[in-house]
Amino acid sequence: MTEVASTARRDIVRDRPTWLSYLNIGLFGYFLYAFGPTVALLRDEQGYTRSVASLHGTAMAVGSVVVGLTATRFVRWMGRGAMLRLGSALMAGGILIYTGFDPLPLTLLGIFLAACGGTFAMVGVNAFLPAHHVAASARAMSEAHGLGATMGLLGPLAVGGGVWLGWGWRPGLIVTCLGLAVLELLRGRRLSDFDTELDHHAAAPSSTVRAPLPRLYWYAFVVFALCAGTEFSLMLWGSDLLRDRAGLGEAAAAASIVTIVGGMAIGRVGGSVVVGRFEPDRVLIGTMALSILGFAIAWLSSSPVPMLVGFAITGLGLGLQSPLAISRAVLASGGQVDRGAGLSSVAAGAASGIAPFALAAVADAIGVHLAFLIVPALLATGIALVAIGRVPVGGIPAQAAS
Repeated sequence: MTEVASTARRDIVRDRPTWLSYLNIGLFGYFLYAFGPTVALLRDEQGYTRSVASLHGTAMAVGSVVVGLTATRFVRWMGRGAMLRLGSALMAGGILIYTGFDPLPLTLLGIFLAACGGTFAMVGVNAFLPAHHVAASARAMSEAHGLGATMGLLGPLAVGGGVWLGWGWRPGLIVTCLGLAVLELLRGRRLSDFDTELDHHAAAPSSTVRAPLPRLYWYAFVVFALCAGTEFSLMLWGSDLLRDRAGLGEAAAAASIVTIVGGMAIGRVGGSVVVGRFEPDRVLIGTMALSILGFAIAWLSSSPVPMLVGFAITGLGLGLQSPLAISRAVLASGGQVDRGAGLSSVAAGAASGIAPFALAAVADAIGVHLAFLIVPALLATGIALVAIGRVPVGGIPAQAAS
């Protein structure tokens, strides 16, 4: 691997807005990874097919796409900090609807609103951190998403533990609302702290100016979509594969998703050091190859221990993929950080709706085991696209993008 400039290590400053951004991502990570196992549990509870239950993933995807397409306008209208606060309110409200009602239209509405709120948070933080840290953006993003995965470890455990104790899966999600309230109390009135622009790009247009995005951005856009599709497919239906192949019960399968999330947490926390030393694109290719290896171990197994080991290795690879893919997309935007982050959420939203739904539909037809071959196909395509469209470590200056 190629050594990168040592400034990528020195430039990171973990100030108050950075820590609050990390917490924002952490709470969304907790919700996201807790939500995944609840889809299979809700399917059992309501008697849905996998295809119908996966509409909750589609609702989340639609929310991500809607916000991704409109986030730049919200930033222009209210500022990035106020948008983050709006995101907290929407996410909390959506979770309460999802957990408080049984009819399908209402649970879909709840997840849609929660996804809108979570995507506002993701877009805001994913634009703020690269603009605030510039050369150290990959490391800051890795740390932020590492905390997201670390807090996400608690999500499947809370859901599975609630089921085991007889409380059901809902309390594990409702805890997120309390965390969001604490976050906004800590954020206080200093919302303008999050309105940093990407000053690294001299003569760069404002992040809200609508100019043509570089071709390299669209390569990065698709790569992020492939990473998101892989992650969501495993989060939503990984527990079903464990139940189908390893014979685990509902609570154990839901809680066992923690092996994927745990691998992701280790990958992101440890990976922040790796991306400080080596070219991020090479690291991204390596993590995709590692995920393929881990998934092959899990897919070829039919007993719990090797499947869980394979899932842990898969998660280890997945850990750095989303933060690296987001960071490279924002840095490839030619200075349009909010637009680049917003459209990246469109990529994530579309992929997180299409990939799990396609997997569920195929699983209903031929079985969940064969349907999961979608995962290595997504990862292999991502490797090819990263190799074709390399993104410079410091990003694309606006003058080069125009």
